[in-house]
Order: sequence, then structure tokens, then C-alpha cells
Amino acid sequence: MPEKRRFMRFNVLMEAISRTAGGALKKFKINNISKEGVGILCDETLKAGDDIEMEIMIPGDNMPVLFKGEVAWVSDSSYNNALYKSGIRFKKIRNEDRSRVLEYIYQKWLMSDDLNDKIARNGGN
Repeated sequence: MPEKRRFMRFNVLMEAISRTAGGALKKFKINNISKEGVGILCDETLKAGDDIEMEIMIPGDNMPVLFKGEVAWVSDSSYNNALYKSGIRFKKIRNEDRSRVLEYIYQKWLMSDDLNDKIARNGGN
């Protein structure tokens, strides 16, 4: 049965961190982004419904994007025998920060289309 999604997701690979209540840092990899939230990979499972504050590191940008979110879903099995998949729904993100993330994704998407066009023009060579 196909999954119904409200917003288009863009595949990315970005670093993110979150600070736990005790002050420890958790590292994440963001593997997709939509208007509504992010998909993450991490080395431990999260709990659905938990609130989380995250910092996303946009490659080439020295200012992290900060947001508050909620763990929307958690995979019940590990991905690639090492990482767990979860979805984080945005609860609070500044419009400027959302725009910076979307600009990065848009630029990557344009570069990807340019590369595909070049490959097509050259007959795959």
C-alpha cells in the first residue's frame, strides 16, 4: 500500500545535533527534509511523542539552523544494522531558518537537474 505524504520530501545528507536534558550531545544524520519536518538516522531509537530541540548544519554555512520538534514516528528496526530511522515534525522554526534550509535544498536540486541534463545531452558518456 503506497504511503500518503502531504508534502514532497527531498533527499539530503546533513549533520544535526541535539542536547539532552543532562547536557549530553546526540548526533544525527538528516536523510530527508519536507516542509513539515525531517527524517533522521541515529544510533539509538527515540520515543514517539517526545519533544526535541535540534541544530542542523547546512554544508557551507557557519550558522546552524535551530528548531524545536516532536518525534512523529520511530522505526521498530535498525537501518543498515546500525542506525534507527525516525521522523521529526517541526513545531517551532524561524521563517529565516526554514528559508535557509529550503534554499540549500533548492540549489542541490538545480545542480542535480543540471547534471542530469548534461548526461542526457552527452548520451550518458
